[in-house]
Amino acid sequence: MIKNYFRIAWRSLERSRFFAALNIAGLAFGMAVCMFILCWVADEYSVDKFHTNGKNMFRLHVNADWGGLRTLTTTPVVLGDEVKNSFPEITADVKVRTYEANKLFKTGGKSGIEKRMMYATPNFLQEFDYPLVAGDKRTALTQPNSIVLTAALAQKYYGNSNPIGKIISLDDGKSLQVTAVISNVPANSSLQFDFILPFALTLQDDPWLLRPGSYSIFNYMVIRPGTDIAQLTAKIQQNYKRLHPEQKNELWLQPFQDIYLHEKYENGKVAGGRIEYVRLFFITAIIVLAIACINFMNLSTAQASRRAREVGVRKSLGATHSSLILQFTGEALLMAAIAAIIAGVAVWLLMPVFNNFTGKHITFTIPVISKYLLGLLLVTLLTGLFAGSYPAFVLSRFLPVKVLKGDISSGAGTSLLRKNLVVLQFVLSFIFLVGSVVIYRQMNYIYHRNLGQDRENIMYVQLDNGFPDKQTAIEQSLAQLPQIKSFTYSNFLPLSIEGVSADLSWEGKPEQMVVNTAPLQVGYDYVKTMGVAMKEGRDFSRDFATDSGAYIINEAAVRVMGMTNPVGKQIGFWKGKGTIIGVVKDFHFTSLRENINPVVMMLEPKDNNYIMLRLARGDVATEVAAVEKVFARFNPEYPLEYHFLDEAFDNMYRSETMLKKLAEVFAVVAVLISCLGLFGLSVFTAEQRKKEISIRKILGASVMNVTTLLSRDFLWLVMIGILLATPVSWYLMHNWLNGFAYHVNLSAWIFLSAGVLAILIALATVSFQSVKAALANPVKSLKSE
Repeated sequence: MIKNYFRIAWRSLERSRFFAALNIAGLAFGMAVCMFILCWVADEYSVDKFHTNGKNMFRLHVNADWGGLRTLTTTPVVLGDEVKNSFPEITADVKVRTYEANKLFKTGGKSGIEKRMMYATPNFLQEFDYPLVAGDKRTALTQPNSIVLTAALAQKYYGNSNPIGKIISLDDGKSLQVTAVISNVPANSSLQFDFILPFALTLQDDPWLLRPGSYSIFNYMVIRPGTDIAQLTAKIQQNYKRLHPEQKNELWLQPFQDIYLHEKYENGKVAGGRIEYVRLFFITAIIVLAIACINFMNLSTAQASRRAREVGVRKSLGATHSSLILQFTGEALLMAAIAAIIAGVAVWLLMPVFNNFTGKHITFTIPVISKYLLGLLLVTLLTGLFAGSYPAFVLSRFLPVKVLKGDISSGAGTSLLRKNLVVLQFVLSFIFLVGSVVIYRQMNYIYHRNLGQDRENIMYVQLDNGFPDKQTAIEQSLAQLPQIKSFTYSNFLPLSIEGVSADLSWEGKPEQMVVNTAPLQVGYDYVKTMGVAMKEGRDFSRDFATDSGAYIINEAAVRVMGMTNPVGKQIGFWKGKGTIIGVVKDFHFTSLRENINPVVMMLEPKDNNYIMLRLARGDVATEVAAVEKVFARFNPEYPLEYHFLDEAFDNMYRSETMLKKLAEVFAVVAVLISCLGLFGLSVFTAEQRKKEISIRKILGASVMNVTTLLSRDFLWLVMIGILLATPVSWYLMHNWLNGFAYHVNLSAWIFLSAGVLAILIALATVSFQSVKAALANPVKSLKSE
């Protein structure tokens, strides 16, 4: 019997090839989009889940009241030791310090610059699952002169030979012995590195890390299985208060496997992060698939008249209601399976494009394919059942007596449900349209907002250990280049000043007041080079020897301190008491999601991380070549690796940029699939009312009259959908925009223009079938009468 059902289903598809193609295309389109999104969501959830002991690992955080509660994810070295040694429930404290720095490697006649480095305590390789290719994980990081390489780095410097025991010389004169090689770090690891150095080495180089107030490293606590984390956190806080009664800080633990998706904190608690986008995209996948299913339902019911007599005959011959439902559901599953195959092939072929689009590294290995095949089968089954259930019940309800006489009306209730589905489609489509417009406007606002500094034509280079010895010679050569208008130094990129300090003090400051201040070490000509506007006072100058202990602050710092005429007054900061020599206008030095905080600039021309060069407006390639020539002459061992400030700006908003592109794609997909559903309903309506149309034409109705008659009902459905979607889309976009401290307003024209666009698209879709029905020969429709 089942074989017979599939034979009938296949014959039905062959008889209605056009509608079958539309149905399958709509389903395949929706399923492909859904699969792409689900692949992305699954990959996001897989980050850091490969560690065997991952569920028992937590990162120590501190909530500090520094002019507002701030969660510090990096904590002092001594704090980790204190917590670990106080509680037997904590079996290990893994200390990690990660950053990028230009390190010159020399070994066996080969040399190169490596950036992604990490310092870790000896127990790192025992607690985290980064499999060893060679060496002993228990002893690999116990000696200060050891180094652990990834397999790719080992291959780069040693080829196929065994690197264990070989010596690598670093640019700072250290000679390190390779003690282990680990497998390449997987893409779904939040910790990304190419080599690991012993934690003892960073303590040796930077002894200030041992200060109680140095919040610079990650403390990962390994907790005994079965421990009540809430109780342990309470005990940790009580112990901290007992040992440090003068401190108001709060300590807490965040599960390691949650950190990647929940890295946003507000008021000392987890407040979202990437998980917000993951949930948004997952809901989007379900919505797109639902729109495709609704489209399938409408197109299937549009063909009811072609299947009505078949149902009548089969019922007359004894077919039961349940057997007909089973048959039509089977047809839906068959079409869903065909659509799934098409969608699966599309996903397979387009995955490299998708990876490039989203910055992912999703590959279809055998384990991954088996996992995704299971998901594909589940999506196919759910799609087939959901999309096929409504048409199956509609078709199986036809009464033989009526359909064999030519009456295929399925009742007002079914008609109402069908119209409601169209309304729902356009509610969802309108939300996507509004969302794409709002996100586009916000991104356009971000890219064109005056940040208070000029990021165009700014080239920056991360300084290496070889630079200080040649700094004077390089500066003199750069100053002679006509391609360089000015240059300066900074310890942070001016668009992402990550440091925080509570050290700002001034005369009359309230005793308990703590101000969250951004410390910025700069070189001469910083204000000029970065295009920051000076409100009063002056920039650091070589003509004033006292500037080495002076400060420049921004307007936000002036407001916090409540100063009038601040130039010439004294404040206390990292260099002790110093004079304010200038005030710059507020400029954005973090994402537009955050308000502008106080900034204190200090002159430090010899100890910084970046050199910033303002290029003349000309041929960029020629200007870069001139800079490269200078660095190659004085610092030949370090190949110049340069970037532009615009690149750093783009990277800050990578997630928002991807959201903008995806929102545009989803809006187009939703509208296209919705139009297919609307087309199906217009076909159905035209089929139902063909005799009425014929009579109207005989009585003198024009093509325009008939087209208006048929289009009017559909446009009402679209307008109802727009009215219902407007408050929902406003609420969603209002909440999204509130995530930015600086954002565009939700203007009425956004909703009006999206509504007009939706109506025009719907009108174009419906008019095609309406005009076709209006032009049909009335004799053909009435000849049965």
